[in-house]
Amino acid sequence: MWHRDGMTMPHETLCEKVKQAVLERVINGTYPPGTRLVELQLAREFGVSQGPVREALRELVATRLVENSPRRGTFVRAASQEDLAEVYLVRMALEETAGRYAMETLHADPSPLRQALERMRTAADAGDVREFARGSVAFHRAVIVATGNRLLLEIWDSLLLEVRTIATVVRGHVDLHAAAESHVPIVEAFGRGDSEECARLLGDHQQQYLKLPQEEP
Repeated sequence: MWHRDGMTMPHETLCEKVKQAVLERVINGTYPPGTRLVELQLAREFGVSQGPVREALRELVATRLVENSPRRGTFVRAASQEDLAEVYLVRMALEETAGRYAMETLHADPSPLRQALERMRTAADAGDVREFARGSVAFHRAVIVATGNRLLLEIWDSLLLEVRTIATVVRGHVDLHAAAESHVPIVEAFGRGDSEECARLLGDHQQQYLKLPQEEP
């Protein structure tokens, strides 16, 4: 069982740890779409009771990365094109707003954006889709963080964008180098201090992926 400072961790913390562990396995491909997630098996593996596992799976069902099938069990869900389109529509609204309110912070210090951009370029050179997705998420999350709005960040984080970015890149046959460079105008707009242009560019960026034709797996 997970412990901290010699004490058993709170039930809520165990639930979150199980949730994050399962999520990471979905992201890294250990649990591909269609994998059955057995509550008792996970409880034994993580050394916890079934309660935290049950709660973690319930929360993952709410994110639509996992689904409950009556009389069959709980399975990792394949992201449909409709699911991805809905996520990008929500991202478009959130990031357009963030582009305006993040200006002061990122105009003064755009280094988080530049670092994330270099991370994407390096991943593109290596053809590493998962690392590219992490760089992309880091770039856009930096914009959200720079607004200083905790609720906005919480909503954005709840979209679990790393796994959905991977799905989009793979199924849409995205050119990683072109995708990395598409972030450059956003960095430049923050450098110029043009908040309206940043909002427009961030919205357009999501709009492109919203319209991206994708092959169903």
